[in-house]
Order: sequence, then C-alpha cells, then structure tokens
Amino acid sequence: MRLAGLVVILLAACAPATTRPPFAPYPEALHAVINAPPARVTEEAKAWLAAHGPTVERASPVDAFLETGWYDATDSASTPVRVKVRLWADPDVPGKSRVTVEAVYRPIEDPSRRPRDLELAVPPESAGRRLVEQLLKALSEKLGTTTY
Repeated sequence: MRLAGLVVILLAACAPATTRPPFAPYPEALHAVINAPPARVTEEAKAWLAAHGPTVERASPVDAFLETGWYDATDSASTPVRVKVRLWADPDVPGKSRVTVEAVYRPIEDPSRRPRDLELAVPPESAGRRLVEQLLKALSEKLGTTTY
C-alpha cells in the first residue's frame, strides 16, 4: 500500500502540463541561436514586446514560450491586419537558445474549425513580419547570436 501511495505522489509531481501550444511553428517562422538560456530569452522578448505595442497574453520562462494577443499591424499601404506573435526558445548548447518566432494572421473566422487551422504566416513584406524581425534583431543585439 505504501508503494502505491509513493507512485501516486511521484506521478502527481511529474505533471506534464505546459503553456506551450500542441503545435509547432510554421516553416516560415524566423530562427536564431541566441547566447542566453531559454528563460532569459523569453523574459527579454516579453519586455521588448511590451515596449513596442503588442500585449503579451501569456509568457512562461519555465516553458520558454510567449504569445501576444491579437493586435492590429497596419502598413501605410494596406488595411489593418490582426496579427499574433509567438516565440519558442529551446535549449541549444549550454547557455544558448534556439529561438523561433512566428507572426500569424487569420484571413477568415470560422467557429466550426480549430483556430490554428485558420492561421497563416504573415507575408514577408507585412508589418507583422517586420515586427518579429525587429524582435530577433533586438534579442541578438542585447544577448548576442551564434552562427553555425
């Protein structure tokens, strides 16, 4: 009986809950190796985004993931587009992170489909794409990058 109680306690302590979504970033997402651990990259990205407009909806240094809410990314030559930014920071070599940042939009809303199925990567010339490029550049300048 004692062993069964110990097993239950151990299983409860190893909860696989995470704030990361169950899907991977789109292939069009930007990548960089940043010279900092994943938790620090996540905190720095959260601070940078807070200073540059989009509201960070959820951020977890433990899971090394952050996601903004939907916001209007307006180009001078186009109509406003609702955009969401997501960042994944995965461990690389000790003290470094492989960072992936995506910006997505939804061209249509359809409540009968899963939200991720409606998302598309923003076009390369869009304001959303420029924002994630600026984010990666800011992280690179502050924390440094590694080229393989």
